[in-house]
Amino acid sequence: MDWSEVFGPDALVVLLSTSVAFAMPTALAAVGETVAERAGVLNLGLEGMLLSGALASFLVAYYVGSVALGTLAGVAIGVGLGALMAFLSVTLKTEQIINGIAIVLVAQGITIFAFEKLFGGGDQPTVAGIPDIDVPLLHSIPGVGPVLFEQNALFYVSVAVALGVCLLLFRTRFGLSVSAVGESPAAAEAMAVSVARTRWLALLVCGGMAGLGGAVLVLGQLNVFEEDVSGGRGWIAIALVIFGRWNPLFVLGGAFLFGFTDALQIRVQAVSGGIASTVPTEIFGALPYAVTLIVMVAATVWAGRDAQPAALGVPFRKEVSA
Repeated sequence: MDWSEVFGPDALVVLLSTSVAFAMPTALAAVGETVAERAGVLNLGLEGMLLSGALASFLVAYYVGSVALGTLAGVAIGVGLGALMAFLSVTLKTEQIINGIAIVLVAQGITIFAFEKLFGGGDQPTVAGIPDIDVPLLHSIPGVGPVLFEQNALFYVSVAVALGVCLLLFRTRFGLSVSAVGESPAAAEAMAVSVARTRWLALLVCGGMAGLGGAVLVLGQLNVFEEDVSGGRGWIAIALVIFGRWNPLFVLGGAFLFGFTDALQIRVQAVSGGIASTVPTEIFGALPYAVTLIVMVAATVWAGRDAQPAALGVPFRKEVSA
């Protein structure tokens, strides 16, 4: 295999451009999960929210012909599932892990059933791709320009949303409330910060971002929907929160690592002969997940879990905390 076709100057620009694009669905879900976990709620339903957002956005874009409405539909279904998670975990105070897994299983079943009912037996439905936008002046910057400033509109929306949520956590009263509720909900409640309201809002943000991630994946990259199209990105996003030490900026860095390894395995597979390669395609496909897992385990062993919110996964009950 000629490695210059992977890491040569021209090939490297394409590889990095693809990497940042591939990173965005996972990055959105991971940053949203960071908000929820910093508020003390472990949302294992992220994969189901991302998958449901992908289907909702695809169906609306396919039948209505509007990418904007499709994106909003993905966000809306994500917010709805976030509300379901909040009702079960915050209002009813039931087991968060079971709630999350149940949401994933239900979402997988419903999306497969709905898609088969609508399109089963026919040709693979597709939606029109979104053209790339060359940002004036910026796209001409050597190296950086073609990577960051020749992407489609959903990419720029994703970056703006992800960075906006980072600012929300670090520079607003809501962000302070989220951190307080995640560390000591009893103390936060004593300071007139509503634990229930803060966790509800955190889960709505988390669900909305996961739904947006599904929309970006389907409408901004693949232009098709298929069974299990999320490909485990929701689970990877949860792992990236641990890798990023619950810091959304570090989480974004971890998402880029995942996007890079995903783009790399596709490029290496293509250069090495694709399906004709002597290396099984399953090995290429597993590479991004294996690398992410190894890095996450190494980061956890090296730094411990000291950055984890103290009340993560613990339902808040006033009568117990008093």
